[in-house]
Amino acid sequence: MAEKVYFDKNGKFTTETAAYYYRVPMDNLGNYKSFYIGGNLYFEGKIISVNNEDENKNKYSGTCKWYFKNGKTKSLRTFTEEGKENGTSTYYYENGQLQKEVNFKEGLPLNNRFTEYDENGTSRRIFEEEFSNNSNDWDLYKSDKSFAQLLKGTLELTSFTNEGTSRYINLPIESDEYTIETELNLATLKDGDKAGLIYGFKDWQNFHYFFVTQSSFYVGSMYEGVSSINADGMFCSALNPQSKNTLKILTNGEKIIFSVNGEIQFSKEKSRLFGSNIGIAVSGKSVISAERLIVKEIDFKNTSGGGNTGNATSSDIDIKASGTGLIFTTNGYLLTNHHVIDNANKILVEITSTGNTVVYTATVVTKDKDNDLAILKINDPNFKSPDKIRYSLKEGGIEVGSSVFTIGYPYALSGMGKEAKFTDGKISAKTGYNNSINSFQTSIPVQPGNSGGPVFTDKCQLAGLINASIQQTDNVSYAIKLNYVRNLIELLPETIPLPSDQSIAPLSLEEKIKILSQYVVLIKIK
Repeated sequence: MAEKVYFDKNGKFTTETAAYYYRVPMDNLGNYKSFYIGGNLYFEGKIISVNNEDENKNKYSGTCKWYFKNGKTKSLRTFTEEGKENGTSTYYYENGQLQKEVNFKEGLPLNNRFTEYDENGTSRRIFEEEFSNNSNDWDLYKSDKSFAQLLKGTLELTSFTNEGTSRYINLPIESDEYTIETELNLATLKDGDKAGLIYGFKDWQNFHYFFVTQSSFYVGSMYEGVSSINADGMFCSALNPQSKNTLKILTNGEKIIFSVNGEIQFSKEKSRLFGSNIGIAVSGKSVISAERLIVKEIDFKNTSGGGNTGNATSSDIDIKASGTGLIFTTNGYLLTNHHVIDNANKILVEITSTGNTVVYTATVVTKDKDNDLAILKINDPNFKSPDKIRYSLKEGGIEVGSSVFTIGYPYALSGMGKEAKFTDGKISAKTGYNNSINSFQTSIPVQPGNSGGPVFTDKCQLAGLINASIQQTDNVSYAIKLNYVRNLIELLPETIPLPSDQSIAPLSLEEKIKILSQYVVLIKIK
C-alpha cells in the first residue's frame, strides 16, 4: 500500500491520531489524492514539488481540485507545468454556492478586481491590492519632496517635507454600500504625524480622509477647499503604535463607520463621494508602509445585516438578520433575541475557539416574542460542548451608573469581520425605550449584529441581553432584563442548572473577555 502522509487542518504535518486528512501518491508521475479521516476525498491533482512538512508549500501542475467533507467542490484551480497558477480559479461554499472566480496569468492575477458571492448568492465587487506588482499603475517616483516604492508586498511612502505625501489610484465606487480597508505599519511614523486613507478623492480641494497617529484618529473631509472635521485627534486605545494596524471604513448606505483593528471608533451620516480616487497618505517627514488595500462593494439589502438598529420600533425588531448568541449550558442551549431568528428557515451557529471555527445547526426550543427572547439548542452530534460555564447570573436588580460590557458580532457578514468585538459602558436607566419595563438602557455602543449578545457586569454576572439601539445616537442601547430571561429558561422541557460560577471575577478584564468570548457565538439565518 502507498505510504500515507498525515496533515492537520492547516496543512501541517502531524501524526495519524491527530490528522485531519492524509495524502497518498497514485502513480510515479506526480499524481496524488488526499482523503479526510473517514474516507471522503479531500484533493486530487498533480504535485510537481511535494512538501511533506507543509502542504501550503507544494507546487501544482494542471487542473487540481479540492473538496469539502460533504463531497462538494471547494476549489478548482489550474497551474502551468512550472507550477504557476493560470486561467480561472473557482472557489465555492460548502453548500455548493459559487464564492468567487479569479483570473490568473503565470502566477499573477490578471487584475485585482473580481466578483465574490455570499452563501445566499448575493454578489459583491472586490478590489484587492497586495502590492506584489504594479499592475494598478501606482505613481512610483522619487522627488525632492517624496518617494514611493513597492517593497516586499507593501506600498512604502516617504515624505521629505512637513506637507506630507500621498499616492492614489482611480477606483470608481458604484454602490452606496462598501468597505475600504488597509493595513498600515506605524512603527516608522513620527510622533504627531498622521497616516491613513483618502477616499472619494477628486483633488486636494475635494476629498474624505480617515487618519491615525500613534495614539489617536481623525475623520473629516474637504469640499471646495473648505474643511469639515468630524473627529479631531480622538484617543484610540486600539492602536498598536509599533506594529501593523487595520483601518476600515464601512458604510451601509446611511451611516459610515470607522474602525481600528476591528474596534469601532466613530460613526457619522454618510456623505457623497467627490471623486473616484482612493489611496494612502502620510503627513510630516515620516515613512509609512501599507500592506494591502481592499475595497468591497456590498449589497446590504440582500444579506443578513445583523441585529436591531434604528429607533427601536416594532418594524425594526421584526428584522430578519444575523446576530449574537450566548451559550448558557454545557449541552448546547443558547440565548438570543427573538427578532434575530424570527421566520428563519435554518439557523446556523458559528463558534470560534483557539483559532478554529466550526458551524453547527440549531433549532428553536422556546421563544418569547413579546420580550424579544429565544432559546436555541445545538443538536449536532459533533458539537463539542464547553467543559464549564464560567459566569453567573446576576442576583438582585440593576443600578444606574454600574459598569457593564458586551461581546458580540457587529456587521460580521458585512465587512467588520467575524471576530467577537468588546464594547463597554454604564447602565443609564432602569427602563428601556419609551419607558418599557422589560428592558434597561445602557451607554454601550452597539451596531447591527450585537443583538442577542450578553450584557455582563464587571464581576462577570449576566445582567441581560442586548436587543436594540438608537441609530441617531452613538451611545444609547437597550437590553432585556435578566428576570425575563430566567422566566423563559423555566419554561424549558427539562430542568436546566443555571450558570453560577464566579471564579473569574477577580481576573483582569483582558482575561475575562478571553474566557467569556468562548460562550459568545455568531448566529446566521437562512
